[in-house]
Amino acid sequence: MPYLGGKEAVRELRRALSNPNIQSDPLRYRNVVLKVIRLKECDIWGQSEVLRVLQRYRPQSEDELFDILSLLDSSLVSPHPPIMAATLSLFLSLCSSLPAVSKAALERVRGPLLAACGSGSREMRFAALCHIQLLLRSIPGLLGEHYKRFFCSYAEPAFIKRRKMQVLVELVNDENVVMILDELKGYCTDVNDDTAQAAISAIGRIGRSYSDKSLEILTGLLGLKQDQITSAVVQTIRDLVWVCPQCSDTVSSALEGCEEVLQDCQGKQALLWLLGMYGERVSSAPYTLEVYIDGVRSETSLEMKMELLTSTMRLFLCRPAETQDMLGRLLHYCIEEEGDMCVRGQALLYYRLLHCGIEETRNVLQGQRSDPSMGVLIGRPAEPISQWVSSFNTLEPLKYCSAETEPASRGSPEHLASVLKPNTDLPDNLDCGQLQMLDQLTKTWFKLVKKYKLVETIRCTAVPHCSPQNLHAAMQLVNIQTIAFSPSHSLPWKVFLYTHTLRADTSSSTLILGELLYTGEAHQQYVSTLRAFLSVLTTVIHTLSSEMA
Repeated sequence: MPYLGGKEAVRELRRALSNPNIQSDPLRYRNVVLKVIRLKECDIWGQSEVLRVLQRYRPQSEDELFDILSLLDSSLVSPHPPIMAATLSLFLSLCSSLPAVSKAALERVRGPLLAACGSGSREMRFAALCHIQLLLRSIPGLLGEHYKRFFCSYAEPAFIKRRKMQVLVELVNDENVVMILDELKGYCTDVNDDTAQAAISAIGRIGRSYSDKSLEILTGLLGLKQDQITSAVVQTIRDLVWVCPQCSDTVSSALEGCEEVLQDCQGKQALLWLLGMYGERVSSAPYTLEVYIDGVRSETSLEMKMELLTSTMRLFLCRPAETQDMLGRLLHYCIEEEGDMCVRGQALLYYRLLHCGIEETRNVLQGQRSDPSMGVLIGRPAEPISQWVSSFNTLEPLKYCSAETEPASRGSPEHLASVLKPNTDLPDNLDCGQLQMLDQLTKTWFKLVKKYKLVETIRCTAVPHCSPQNLHAAMQLVNIQTIAFSPSHSLPWKVFLYTHTLRADTSSSTLILGELLYTGEAHQQYVSTLRAFLSVLTTVIHTLSSEMA
């Protein structure tokens, strides 16, 4: 524990807050607290300790609360980061029921936080960046106009550069996206491989909302023909296509020749996944897979062999004439010669699946090509301050692993998508992982919306004919997520949606459920059929009524 100057002040405050005689007298209690607040004899760490202990005190009235806040207001903009952080933590603790005051306090510390990011101490800069990430979760635009303060300098260590890039991703908007992407592009050729991969991953994250600009940079990096850069770019492109399927055409045209540069297993796995998913658009896809199949005996990676099996099966479904022979050779080797039981079991599964017919195989392997539930970067709902206030001014933000720190080298995206992650924003009775059928979703839906319901008519008949990819992309741009939808051209056509909103006058968020319903225009034959049915039903009811009489 650091040395605390002014030990008498801290000791007096502790004694007051734990003395039952003083606690029983609100006036004495308040006077002791105000007396300690006014003391200036403590050094930096002593003042921080006093502010920390003060979090136990609860004002007796709103007037007393604002008296304390007024006395501490100057400490919010203190040039000493420990005092500023302790004061802000105290403000947020005392004003938990006053979101407007909490938001004003966050805006007041903008200057001291930026100053801390330029501190001569690396540790201080890192801690300030970690706490800025917490604040941006509740006020995303807090530091938007100061984005250049988070550009990296050449001499900075890699761990600070990575945190700065994560902050830059959070600060992207329409006005600064070009500047930020150009800056990140310069980091992609950094001598430190981890920094270069983090920059490429950051460009991919921004691509969820600005796909055209990001893809232009990513495809340009493929032209450098460098192993580490190409591997990171291919993995980032795979993840970007999984979230934004509308980018598939551009990605498909950029994959030619990548197999000649890739050396590591993660990059090869990403390339195989892309060739399996979009091989019908890549002219050299069968020949690229054949090179990997010919060398499968010398391949040591289990993940590579399993990815090769799946990609070859998927390519066979769309280009059977070119891949039939190589698929047979691959299945024969994996079943008869392969020693790993996981690879052999997967090969046997595919072999038996082919015996069930092409359509059954297609239903199993050519299912989901994207995961729109991952959301977009821009327009995300702000989190309530209460979700992270307890960890502010502690060590927790320093070890906080956000989505941006997720390593690029991982397996196929659909394997990760199958693992359900808890979402604290959704109510407990909304379990989307269990909604396998549209009928089951409809039943659950009506249970959720039975209390509040608003019906609005939108006169538009073209939407049911658009592709699911375009529907997902358009909805995500305004932060609306699709849960399920009916097949195109079916009647009635339905889409189930949800989103979150955060009211300005409160820290609570609201879950909004929506349903788009298109019944189509009634044809004459349907009208006549319905009338005949109603006529029969009327006759039966009248007959039953007469018998009862």
